[in-house]
Amino acid sequence: MTIAPRIAIVEDDHDLLLSTQEFLAAAGYPVWGTETAEAFYRRFVVDPVDVVILDIGLPGEDGLSVAQLLQANPAIAVIILSARDAVEDRLAGLRAGADRYLVKPVNLLELAANIDAVGKRLNLTKARPQLELPQQTQRADDNKAATGDVSAYWSLSVQDWYLKSPEGGTLKLTAREFAVLHHLIRVQGQAVPKRELADEIFGARILNSGERLNVLIARLRKKGQETLGQELPIKTVHQLGYAFTAPGALGL
Repeated sequence: MTIAPRIAIVEDDHDLLLSTQEFLAAAGYPVWGTETAEAFYRRFVVDPVDVVILDIGLPGEDGLSVAQLLQANPAIAVIILSARDAVEDRLAGLRAGADRYLVKPVNLLELAANIDAVGKRLNLTKARPQLELPQQTQRADDNKAATGDVSAYWSLSVQDWYLKSPEGGTLKLTAREFAVLHHLIRVQGQAVPKRELADEIFGARILNSGERLNVLIARLRKKGQETLGQELPIKTVHQLGYAFTAPGALGL
């Protein structure tokens, strides 16, 4: 039996908060909401959740700050829901620790599908504790030492935007290359649907985003081969999307 993830919504638009909360409750999710980060912290102490849906532009402490705090706990997933749709804003959200970044206005069925997707990741983590990683702000070298296998990991630097191979080679990344790898490495070998990845990188309103994603992946593979002298472990999953098939970790 699948247990619905417990959800908190942090949104300062009162009408949007209520409508989203009502929809999710009707869909069977245990859910509560607040309009500020401070109120969220107070409620969370007595009523913890699995998934937090965050607006960025909150009064007082903003959503990015909340996401950064929550990323220390791998048992909590964060979905940012914001009207800011620029690539730079998406990257800021991902670097702050968000699992997903959705742009307002969002179809509530799409939001529910994203909740279910991150919920599966949480269940997988609980079922396989040996795959759990330390908080993202730790260096990838600490992750390697914890597993006892120093040579197994690819490391993605979230500060300097480069990918480090197990052999120590480094590949500097553009913003979109970083966003692709960040998304793939976070889900630890799971295939990411092409549409989901394209919407994340280019935006849901962009035409031919799937074809643009294919070109981006092809160029990234070629760049990795030329710079590192080896094939990047980005595999095409037939009729689905892409997966990063080697062990990977996020570092500073």
